[in-house]
Amino acid sequence: MKKVKVNMEFKFIVSLIFAVIVAIFAIQNAGSIDVRFFFAKFRISQAVVILGSAIIGAIIAVLLGLIKQIKLSMKVKQLTKEVDNLNKSNLDLQTRMQELNKTINKDSEINDNVVEENSDVESEIM
Repeated sequence: MKKVKVNMEFKFIVSLIFAVIVAIFAIQNAGSIDVRFFFAKFRISQAVVILGSAIIGAIIAVLLGLIKQIKLSMKVKQLTKEVDNLNKSNLDLQTRMQELNKTINKDSEINDNVVEENSDVESEIM
């Protein structure tokens, strides 16, 4: 758990440093530029284009991370269900094994009794 917290803190610090670098770059390049997007053409500050692109990139990265997190969560849920089913099956098999061992012990006692009776009968006959 501690490793995850350190990893998250490190990622946050790196993201913050990157955001500051992008902001400084945008401010230093704040001149107006012509932007053509499909059939539209307009004049806008280069800083707005840089910051907008960085924000859109961050949103896309977060969405991809969420998709990965959701897939992992679904996989964990599936594997947990599978483990529960296997534990139930294991418990059922252990119960069945105990029942069979009891049956074997009873059969063994019966067999011992039969052998003992046969010995008694043989000794009487002789």
